[in-house]
Amino acid sequence: MEQTFSEFLDRVCGQYAPRPAILETPDHPESAITYAALRQKILLRIRELEGKRTIVLRMAPGAEWIITMFAAVEGGHQTVLESITDPEIPASVFDSASEYHPGHLLFFTSGTTGTGKAVVLSQAALLRSCWNGQQMLPCHSSDRILSMLPLSHVFGFVCTLLWPLSQGACVQIGSGMRGFATDPRAFRPTILPVVPSLLSYLLKADALNSELRVILVGAGPCRREVLSAVARTGTSICFGYGLTETASGLAISRPGEDPFAMHLCPDTKIRIADDGELLVRTPCMMEGYFDDPAETTGRLSGGELHTGDLAELRDGALYITGRKSDVLVMENGEKIYCPEAEARLFSLLGREAALTLRGGVLTLVVAAPSSDYAAIAEKIAGYNREQPLGKKIQGLELRRQSLPRTATGKIQRWKL
Repeated sequence: MEQTFSEFLDRVCGQYAPRPAILETPDHPESAITYAALRQKILLRIRELEGKRTIVLRMAPGAEWIITMFAAVEGGHQTVLESITDPEIPASVFDSASEYHPGHLLFFTSGTTGTGKAVVLSQAALLRSCWNGQQMLPCHSSDRILSMLPLSHVFGFVCTLLWPLSQGACVQIGSGMRGFATDPRAFRPTILPVVPSLLSYLLKADALNSELRVILVGAGPCRREVLSAVARTGTSICFGYGLTETASGLAISRPGEDPFAMHLCPDTKIRIADDGELLVRTPCMMEGYFDDPAETTGRLSGGELHTGDLAELRDGALYITGRKSDVLVMENGEKIYCPEAEARLFSLLGREAALTLRGGVLTLVVAAPSSDYAAIAEKIAGYNREQPLGKKIQGLELRRQSLPRTATGKIQRWKL
């Protein structure tokens, strides 16, 4: 098992040299970048990046993104993977921090506080996560994995990039949101990693191709009826659980079994705390939160991570049952820190309100008479115009009684 990207690339690009590694245009398979060509392009890019301390990678996913990322990490740079939808952060912000992690990758996550934090992951942790996935769900050199997920997120990075490359498979780069309805049938992948909201869309659009043998769902809670709909097509479906802090996967279900009954990846150890919170140990653990030792200490103690998720063990399988904190995890993997959003909504509405999920739909529950519905809905429409797509309120519910709260005044969200 490789510990560095240099070792990894030397192996796969030598072993699978003539095979297609990256394909961006399904109509022209001859345009694919071979493994041998990929290695040469990365080595050339390493020289172009010399002299830089931190590389902030902010571009659309594709061959250039992949080449630049590998070159930055292999060249020993601190490499920040920033989503193209996020505000641009200059490299100087990271260069002036008290911490510096050469050869490491920084992925952003909302964590438990709702404010963006950069998670520091080593090459070894990411490669081990890739190896773990292969032990649980094999990929083969004949497979084609379509990347429809952001490579700046750890699920997409590991499962649609490192995993297929590790086995000599072809990484197919989708065309983004505009191609969601057409890319599967155009690229004809055999394995498709998706978040739940994307899977729901693909089912409604009848976009899944017949060559698919496995769909891997992760990064957020998924409704059972969605997974059952895939099963009825004859395609195997697996559900995975992991965190940015653990370089993605911790557990995964087996094809043909209950997708919510997940089995632990190799060398992953878990413990259920008295309050039901899942605590984990893994060889894929983060180094910590960038330049935030207090947050790191609060989440990671003695190598054991407090996930913030509630879980149960039944018949040797892991089931995730909810969130301990006030973070709502949307089907697209987006996280909403409810107290912050609810404070803004209180200022807007002048009424107590709480966010919850209704069948995967972000819903606002407001303590108000039904006669106020139209006025409140108009204000919510204004609020939504300032929110990204994954955080827009799609449901509104009014109730005359006060919202349920604990003795200390915290909303009992589970009662909603």
